[in-house]
Amino acid sequence: MMLVLTFSCSSFKKIVEPPKVKLDNVNIVKMAMTGVDLEIVLGVQNPNNIDLDVKNLTYTLAVKDKEITSGKLKEKVVVKGKQKTVVSLPLTIKYSDLLSSAVMFLKQEGMPYRVKGSVEIGPFTIPFDDNGNLKAADL
Repeated sequence: MMLVLTFSCSSFKKIVEPPKVKLDNVNIVKMAMTGVDLEIVLGVQNPNNIDLDVKNLTYTLAVKDKEITSGKLKEKVVVKGKQKTVVSLPLTIKYSDLLSSAVMFLKQEGMPYRVKGSVEIGPFTIPFDDNGNLKAADL
């Protein structure tokens, strides 16, 4: 005799703890005459014993309260059980989109940013929202 167990999504959520998503860093990858390549680094901590798939990660980057760019993670990422997985999101920003912030950045005053979005991990949709001040001296 075969026993089949069926779990609804809400039952699964009661068994599995939601992962924690945190903005770890915003790195400058390359500076050019026309813009800057950045890497948004998210840390995803999985408190469960089972692996969870990351899907539908979307993000928006705003500088000085002006939305500059947005995107979506294109590759599949697996967050191993009881581990932290780093997810990197590359993006390019043109200085012409930043004007006053680019001047502040080059003068070492910094560029105030805000990264927000959401990520689906297993049965959970987890929002993230963080901000900071990116300085050229931090390179």
